Amino acid sequence: MACVGPVRLLEGQGRGMRIVRTEKQKDNLAKFFWDTAKVTLILILVTPLAQTGGLTFRQGAVGLFATFLLGLAGWLIDGLEVK
Repeated sequence: MACVGPVRLLEGQGRGMRIVRTEKQKDNLAKFFWDTAKVTLILILVTPLAQTGGLTFRQGAVGLFATFLLGLAGWLIDGLEVK
């Protein structure tokens, strides 16, 4: 069985049912990922800086990576075309 990427699955290509059926659902899902990326940025990066005045390399790397992935998911979903 071939692996179907997340964008193809959201677009309804490949096997299974479409996850996003209307333009409004697509916009809401993209906004959810954008907002989750912002909350992740604040919780993982900004809060430790404000509380302790410092940030370890590991915290910074994990925070940036998580924020990047969630932001990328929002960006990819926002660019989908709903059929």
